[in-house]
Amino acid sequence: MTQVKVDRMCSVYVIPEDAPMSQQEISKAFDTGKFEDKLKALKSLVIQIIHDESFPRMVMNVINSLVPLSDETHSLKKILLFYWEVIEKTHPNGSLKEEMILVCNSLRKDLLHPNEYIRGRTLKLLSRIQLRGILEPLQTAIVENVTHKHVYVRRNAVVCLYEIFLNFGDDLISDLDELMEKLLLNETDLSTKRNAFLLLFHANQQKALDYLSINYSDDSNQFGDILQLSILELFRKVCKKDPQQKPKLLKSIYQFSKSKSASVQYECANTLFAVSPSLASLKIAVQIYMSLINTQTDNNIKLVILDRLEAVNQLNPRVLEDRTQDLSQLLNQQSIDIRRKVLRLFQLKHENVVLLAQSLQKEFQKCQNLNDQSEYKVLMLQLINPMIHKFPQVHEVVAQTFIDSIICNNKMDDQCAQLAGQTLVKLVQLSDQPIQHKIVTALSNRFLDIHHMELYKATFTILGDYSVNPIRSFNQIKKAIGNLPLEHDKVVAKQEDENKQVVKTVILPDGTYGTQVIEKQDNEEHVSKLRELLMQNSFLASSLSRAFMKLLSKIQEFNKYSSQMLLIFCSLLRYYQKNTAKIDQDTLETITSSIRILTGKNPQDKLQEQYKKSDVVPELNIQFGSHQNYDKILKQPDDPIIIRQLKGISEFNEIDLADDETSIAIKQEENTYVSRLGHIVQLTGYCDPIYAEAFVNVHKYDIQFEVLMVNRWSKMVQNVQVEFRTQGESKVIEKAQGVILQPNQSARVRTTIKFSSQDIGVVYGAIHYENNAGIEQAYLVTKEINVDLIDFIIPATVQIEQFRKLWAKYEWENRIVINTNQNDPFKYVQFLEKQLKAKSIVENHPQGNIICVNMYAQTKFDDDFLVNVSAEVVNDKLQGFVRVRSKVKEIVVNLGDKIKVLQTKIE
Repeated sequence: MTQVKVDRMCSVYVIPEDAPMSQQEISKAFDTGKFEDKLKALKSLVIQIIHDESFPRMVMNVINSLVPLSDETHSLKKILLFYWEVIEKTHPNGSLKEEMILVCNSLRKDLLHPNEYIRGRTLKLLSRIQLRGILEPLQTAIVENVTHKHVYVRRNAVVCLYEIFLNFGDDLISDLDELMEKLLLNETDLSTKRNAFLLLFHANQQKALDYLSINYSDDSNQFGDILQLSILELFRKVCKKDPQQKPKLLKSIYQFSKSKSASVQYECANTLFAVSPSLASLKIAVQIYMSLINTQTDNNIKLVILDRLEAVNQLNPRVLEDRTQDLSQLLNQQSIDIRRKVLRLFQLKHENVVLLAQSLQKEFQKCQNLNDQSEYKVLMLQLINPMIHKFPQVHEVVAQTFIDSIICNNKMDDQCAQLAGQTLVKLVQLSDQPIQHKIVTALSNRFLDIHHMELYKATFTILGDYSVNPIRSFNQIKKAIGNLPLEHDKVVAKQEDENKQVVKTVILPDGTYGTQVIEKQDNEEHVSKLRELLMQNSFLASSLSRAFMKLLSKIQEFNKYSSQMLLIFCSLLRYYQKNTAKIDQDTLETITSSIRILTGKNPQDKLQEQYKKSDVVPELNIQFGSHQNYDKILKQPDDPIIIRQLKGISEFNEIDLADDETSIAIKQEENTYVSRLGHIVQLTGYCDPIYAEAFVNVHKYDIQFEVLMVNRWSKMVQNVQVEFRTQGESKVIEKAQGVILQPNQSARVRTTIKFSSQDIGVVYGAIHYENNAGIEQAYLVTKEINVDLIDFIIPATVQIEQFRKLWAKYEWENRIVINTNQNDPFKYVQFLEKQLKAKSIVENHPQGNIICVNMYAQTKFDDDFLVNVSAEVVNDKLQGFVRVRSKVKEIVVNLGDKIKVLQTKIE
């Protein structure tokens, strides 16, 4: 862990208006100047000290010249208090400076000053100066101000004692709990009372609870909102530290839900959610959240409350089961963000699913003509999808929603239209026959009003499979396609446009005559967008071809309609042949296959065989007790189940290798899940409170850790964070988010740190979390992760001239003595090339007892290194040196250690 450097605290930073005064000018103003000059010099001194200027000898000058002075407005005293705050009060060894004794005497006089403003300002200063040598002589004066008659003094005195307790405990000032207990009984100021209660419950929680039990009544508003918030914070910490007190405190927490303050109600709900996971407590918390959403007008507040409701929903989804009607009312909000979050809170149950479907129907009607709510429509469709699978009672409502608001909606993007098409097809497949007939009839009647290609695809599928009037469906599609051929002559189109324009003489507003061009109204029927889409995308033509063939298999007048379909198919092929960039091979094969069937022998029989029978699901005819012989046994009962994704590349058989997707996976072996399992690193042990393991993914300039953490405690662990550091000065690019882990719950987090060749070696890690009381910080030191440089080396080539320049340029070198059992220099060089992933400058090495080889390689961090092997065989033993050079010291050191280990393993 790196030590955090804390800057010295300063409460003000001022930009000087005038030029700063020198030390001599300041001293002269202090000694002989007027009061205004002394005040100006003191201000200049404070500003320069804030700007890191040092005036160590000016303290005594200030004490002698300025401390005895006073004025009616106390302006000098105010600046003096700033001066005491910003000056250095200790020596470099930490001991208090001698002149601070005189400063303490001045502060003591200010603490006992008859003016309450000076007392309060001095107490505020002492709350920032946490030095034992200064506070010890002043503790009696500080305590006396607790009982001062003015509320400003009492408030700052309590704050000062609170800061002293947080820094020194009860060592400096004892009996703080009794002092605060007496103050709470007589104090009338709400802010002072809140501060005193905070100090009491930090100093002695039991006395704070006793005070509440004695002075608390059923009316929680007697304490005020800020004190109620402090009491709720006390309840949370007490319940975490001592869970046995939960039943006694929950009754008091319930009373705070009746508070008139919205912030108190919100914190009360948060407290119930934090201390008690029971269903009754969570329902009360949800009731408070829903009440706040309905009463608050700020959308930001509503979004925060919805986030809390989402957390409750993740903890116990049963809590929101009976809140469907309340959540449905929130869909009337204008904010799209609020409605988006509300949709994620709905729970699908038999009791509320019809009401939910009706609410979604109204939402689709409201956003039917809005372009900027496509994401919201996608969320509603994602909610409808599981509804139609699990609850048949909503099919009729959903079908009416599609008919009224979705089928002919031209304000949907591609993602929304695709999801709508898939949901519509699934709805027709799962619905009863009356609902199917209703949807098919609506699609046929409103076919000309459809605008999206994905909805056309879904419509073709539905009409081809479920149409009860295939002739009408075919005529509607033909009408939408329009006149053939698909592409008109531009000259004819231009003449038609000119014929639509009529020039008419009109009387202008000034009484003169003029001409006006009027467009003729076209008496032809409306033509849909299908023709335009067919000319833009050939995938739609493939769906059209299959739908036509399915409809034709149901039509009795085969010859009449087959000729019309052939004309449409040929027109499509002719258009796509002129525009080869707009057709794909699958569409071409589909249309060509349909033409072959229609022009071949016995086309009706082939249609019945290929389309009609393939759409009928065969009925299961199982007769128990019947004996039936099978020609071939495909699988034995004890055969293993093979999951190809987990077999690994080496276990693929011939069938697997024939698959195109498998061959692609072989080429991308580094990205497979199996290879990732080989690089998993266990960070902590199974007996640790938090078990953790990580995948290490190294990119070009950073390293990413994907960490799985499992809470093995029987209690909830909060604010769990993981942190990694390298040997160098690593920089965190993406910090891991803190998570809350319930007992036996797991979570995945990612963190990324900047990585370079200098950081090669060991990565250190730690997991931080809060203990049960939530006060002290606990941590686990994880196992060290070894990062090997060899994994990041890439073979590269370089010319011999460039090699020589780099050899002379690079200053870091590591010379390794050859110490191996191998006596063949050629095999030794081949071994180093393979292990270091380096490439020789010269490909063919001469055979003999003496060898000199240069090798070159690069790393993924845009660094490179050079290797020179000079060796000879002496007395049947290989002797010589391996020299490694690079501009990065860590690469040279790491490779040297690696070569020393590798050369002992040569057989």
